[in-house]
Amino acid sequence: MISETCECIPVSKIKVDPGHIRKNPGRIDRLKCTVSDVGLLQPILVRRSGDSYVVIDGERRLRAMKDLAISELILGREVVVDVDETEADARFKQIIANVQRDDINHFDLGRAFVMLKEKYGYQYKEIAEIIGKTPHYVTSKVGLIKRLIPEVQEIAATDMDAAKCIQDTFSDDERRDIYEMNIKILEDIARLPSELQKTAYLSIRAKAMDINEALRYLRGLKRHGLNAAEAQQEPRGDLMRCLLKLDREIEALAGRAQSADRMSRQELLNKLESSIEKLNSLYLRLKSGAGEEPERARALV
Repeated sequence: MISETCECIPVSKIKVDPGHIRKNPGRIDRLKCTVSDVGLLQPILVRRSGDSYVVIDGERRLRAMKDLAISELILGREVVVDVDETEADARFKQIIANVQRDDINHFDLGRAFVMLKEKYGYQYKEIAEIIGKTPHYVTSKVGLIKRLIPEVQEIAATDMDAAKCIQDTFSDDERRDIYEMNIKILEDIARLPSELQKTAYLSIRAKAMDINEALRYLRGLKRHGLNAAEAQQEPRGDLMRCLLKLDREIEALAGRAQSADRMSRQELLNKLESSIEKLNSLYLRLKSGAGEEPERARALV
């Protein structure tokens, strides 16, 4: 029970900032459990806005409090009001609070950097100094917003959120395979003509290209166009991806096999024997074929 001497702010008077840099606050299940068990470990920072308050830092904490049906926050302990806060200052505090977090995506940051420059007059070099990043870090995020078409931004942001959700949901032993687009690849896609960007993104994702394969593919797109770039894709890349996936699946199988019951373990052994026979047969065919190549080469000479 809250002491009568404590000054409180009704949760209903605290609003989420519609211009917050994080468009998707993510899942808050674990945060709700923590708040329910031990309360807020860090207060919510707000600024006054008329007769209500706007969150500067702590949107996810506020959502957790609302979901838990908590009606009031103790001033100074659970909520802190920054009385001298300007809107531009609030934007900077949001960025500083979020830029070090792994779960904020590149597009939210890029939009925030653009807003700080275009609406409040900060230079990108100045922003970089304040948040402790390089100027390239800031301009690369801005480049994604300025050059990458909105449709690809939306697809990529959804993929990033899905990858983060998978990482949060499963342990290292149970983690499901999901392709994550490297930021360098995204930056190169953004340099393509707009009509090629979606096709390039979807093709790279569908083939789960590593960074070197993707960059070669994008160079081909820039020089020769879509059809030539697709034709230049090396079959070896697809083969190596299959082999790497097979290695991951075998590792995952080894972990799960330890917990199999007797009946499922026998079924597993039968399946493994069948798979081993197929792999042995493939290995022998390939080995035999590899041995024939030098003979053919010598015959041609």
